[in-house]
Amino acid sequence: MSKKSAQSNRERAAAALREQQRQEARRRNLMVGGVVGVLVVAVVAGFLWMRANDSSGDIAAPAAGSEFGLTIGPEGAPREVIVYEDFHCVHCADLESRTRDDLTAAAEAGDVRVEYRPIAFLTQYSVRAANAFKVVLDESGPDIAKTYHDLLFENYDEASGSEDGLDDDTLVSLAGEAGADEDAVRDGIEQVTSQGWVDDATKAAEDAGVQGTPSVLLDGEPVSGSSEDIANSLAKAVG
Repeated sequence: MSKKSAQSNRERAAAALREQQRQEARRRNLMVGGVVGVLVVAVVAGFLWMRANDSSGDIAAPAAGSEFGLTIGPEGAPREVIVYEDFHCVHCADLESRTRDDLTAAAEAGDVRVEYRPIAFLTQYSVRAANAFKVVLDESGPDIAKTYHDLLFENYDEASGSEDGLDDDTLVSLAGEAGADEDAVRDGIEQVTSQGWVDDATKAAEDAGVQGTPSVLLDGEPVSGSSEDIANSLAKAVG
């Protein structure tokens, strides 16, 4: 073999080695990037899960009648319940289905004053749904807003399919089903005109010590446990 051929072979071998090293480095980088990506997703998912489940700790919430809620039942009722909730929270939807009838009946009987305080802890849909609720409350009054509130939770299963939740047309349609004038609320829902109220309501909840949803207070004291536990405690208190 000539010196020229031997040198050419060495150059090809060196080039092949460099290419192999480059490919191995690329695979290592992709592997590290994939692991980091999985960890980031896990951390974010864990944070959202904690926000949706951790309602422990002291809460210094203002009494019913705040600017960030919808109240049912008479002022001066012997018991008071405050519910911090997120329309995209599965546990909030569960609690709502378990407590709605009991709390509504007790409020109508004058035995309890209940204030629902929608906040946005989880997703952009949390913001959009709370905004839609506020738009309906302002345009149509508390009775229709309460019906709308209930319908939003009744449609939680559909909303839970993605972070986007229900689309604007569905939010408007549900408002009409609740008794609102769809034309009167459409712009506010589509343009998210009450996002400032949602942001302020959420900040007020955080400042009061709310760490997750649902967070429920009975006569100013937090009610802990699962949705079923909370529902049972409220039923005993107001039943």
